[in-house]
Amino acid sequence: MKIAYFDTICGAAGDMIIASMLNCGLDFERLKLELAKLPLDGYNLRKETTSRHHIAATRFIVEIEETHSHRRLKDIENIINDSSLKEKIKMQAVEIFRKLAKVEAKAHGETVDNVHFHEVGMVDAIIDVCGAVIGLDLLGIEKAYCSPLTVGHGIVNTQHGTMPVPAPAVSELIVGYPVVQVDISGEITTPTGAVLLTTLCTFAKPGQFMPQAIGYGAGTKDHKALPNFLRLFIGESQAELEGDEIALIETNLDRTPPEQIGYLMNNLFAAKALDVFITPIQMKKNRPGQMLSVLCCIEDEKKLAGIIFSSGATLGLRRKRVQRWKLPREKKTISTKYGEISVKLANYEGKALYFPEYESVAKTARQAMMNFDDVYFEILSQLRKES
Repeated sequence: MKIAYFDTICGAAGDMIIASMLNCGLDFERLKLELAKLPLDGYNLRKETTSRHHIAATRFIVEIEETHSHRRLKDIENIINDSSLKEKIKMQAVEIFRKLAKVEAKAHGETVDNVHFHEVGMVDAIIDVCGAVIGLDLLGIEKAYCSPLTVGHGIVNTQHGTMPVPAPAVSELIVGYPVVQVDISGEITTPTGAVLLTTLCTFAKPGQFMPQAIGYGAGTKDHKALPNFLRLFIGESQAELEGDEIALIETNLDRTPPEQIGYLMNNLFAAKALDVFITPIQMKKNRPGQMLSVLCCIEDEKKLAGIIFSSGATLGLRRKRVQRWKLPREKKTISTKYGEISVKLANYEGKALYFPEYESVAKTARQAMMNFDDVYFEILSQLRKES
């Protein structure tokens, strides 16, 4: 599996992310051709070789004619969706800007639909976001990892006025992610850099991999304290197991009726919980109870905790980070005599593993008026013949 590992030695910005990929071998002409599919004009792209602390690096530069452009989320979504880029790239780019709109709206007390993207609404930011997504696709990256984000301190001047560092939008974006503050006064991780890395990357060590290329994407300034570049490793993963870090939320329940627990579980799944399960336990005063366990992505931890508290089921929660291993998998739709079925396919030590999706099997069984097991084993039989 081809992976990328971003090492944020001295922060990150959108142009630094693209520059690190160019320094790793990303074809600049192909990148420009893909970006030309966006309905944008009035800009010129160039790259240049520079150095930071005597280490050769690449700069990615967007020269623009517009000097002051305020765009709303809908304006940016229209630009991306009206392009001829791959649908996968459009979806990722729109997701990134929606995430950015939420934190900007929260930071400035506005609604998501009305928030104005000042600096990040300009052409260069749209190029940076779409260019980063395109770059990973052109390089064939299947999984991206990132080191803890580095941030500076002090104040920075923006179109919103003087802001503390990290700026409010960056502060919102890094909630739930590992962060290291370095002794540099000023902004070194920008909103665009933060939203790209927190959306596209897993914040965990990539494990054993064989580097094939190392790139350095330079920032604009040349700091004395640290070399101002983003380092990127591209290589092949040597392990069959993927690893990441997720959150585990738990609480003991001894006064919650089954109906309420079922309702709570549905709400947690609807809010993007990875898994929710109940374990029977014997509590103090010799009372039987249940332990509610919720697994979720780190960025969803507070939201899911709020759902549990608002249910009135408990006054306290336990929380911790847990490491997990998981097999790389792919989704596939297969045709059977009963209809189309969604399955997950994985491989371990040369052995193919098949996991038909429950909802898809159940729906097909109901429509065909067959037993669940009949449909399920028909799928497994067909998959094994195909492999």
